[in-house]
Amino acid sequence: MKFGIRTPSLKRRIAARTSWKRVVRHSLGLKAPRGMGILTNPKKALYNKVYNKTSVSVDDLLKIPNNKNNSSNTVKHPPMNNEHPTGIEISNTGNIIRSSSKALTVTSKNFQVLRQQITDIYNQRIELLKKLNSAKTKLFLLSTIHFGSYLVIVGFFYKGIANSRKIQQSVVKELEKQVLETFVKLTFADKSQLEKSWLNCIDTFNELMSSEKIWDITYAENVDRAKARTVAQTATKRTPISKTEREIEFVKSDLPHLFLPNANGPDVFLFPTFLLLFKDNQEFGIFDLKDVKTTMKLSGYVEEESVPKDTEIIQHTWKKANKDGSMDKRFKGNYQIPIVKYGDMTYESEGGLEESFMFSNFDAFTEFAKTYEFHASLLSKL
Repeated sequence: MKFGIRTPSLKRRIAARTSWKRVVRHSLGLKAPRGMGILTNPKKALYNKVYNKTSVSVDDLLKIPNNKNNSSNTVKHPPMNNEHPTGIEISNTGNIIRSSSKALTVTSKNFQVLRQQITDIYNQRIELLKKLNSAKTKLFLLSTIHFGSYLVIVGFFYKGIANSRKIQQSVVKELEKQVLETFVKLTFADKSQLEKSWLNCIDTFNELMSSEKIWDITYAENVDRAKARTVAQTATKRTPISKTEREIEFVKSDLPHLFLPNANGPDVFLFPTFLLLFKDNQEFGIFDLKDVKTTMKLSGYVEEESVPKDTEIIQHTWKKANKDGSMDKRFKGNYQIPIVKYGDMTYESEGGLEESFMFSNFDAFTEFAKTYEFHASLLSKL
């Protein structure tokens, strides 16, 4: 039995890696699973176990450990983790799920008529679009016959097909015009202070949407800080969203609207007096802004991903921290994480509306919050 350092053998290494028996076993899947050697060859298995305990390979002596202790003065960023960006484990039994899918059938009492109008207009458009598609199909057939008639010279003498084609073209144009004119017209502009405050909201919102990072908070749960060894009170799942424009074809307003794309449910459209939760033409909810609780606050976020350029680092914490925020020295390789200043905006209502968004540009967020709160105060007086 060998004790100490094993004698390296280049010849045996090459032989082991070029053995035809090894190739056959691996390619055909005949190799026994690890730990099953005690059944296939007990004597050799016991010998190998003792041999590995009493001797050491030269390769093991030359290996360099991968983990090194981090200096407490160095700020290191952890690997990217797309599933749980905060680095805190999230279980499947969270107590907050931010989705407004249940609110798609809810409409505030003051806007029941508007909901019915939108539904009626949508149904009218569906009928018109069916007629338009049928008319375009007929026009295509007439056009094909018309051009084909010239190939057989008939078109030079018989003008009936050409006349039918012109009539059908006018039918298509008329139907297209009707589709464009079938919409719900929303009128808000009245030169009042409410209109001016809304236009201010539009300006500050456009600036806010130019933030480097915008997230839809799709899931959140409270954190056991002692167990997780963190200063964070809430663990969240967030999905990045980008500034996009979306219009509802059959709803037109004389004042611009605010649009927030939703990562896990219906999109949010904000008009001067109501919030429209819109998934598609048949699933939507309308909420009076007076009934919507809007919360805008500073969020000190433990940022384990790259820090946006337009945000501010408030302070640093540790990946594993004590209750007082100091470094928990029991964990090897502990590193510092920045706490940044984000803006947190949440819309809630008794009808099931619950949407939350986070913005990296806190200065722009503050300006929008001021203009929106002023607009809401004017609206509450009506």
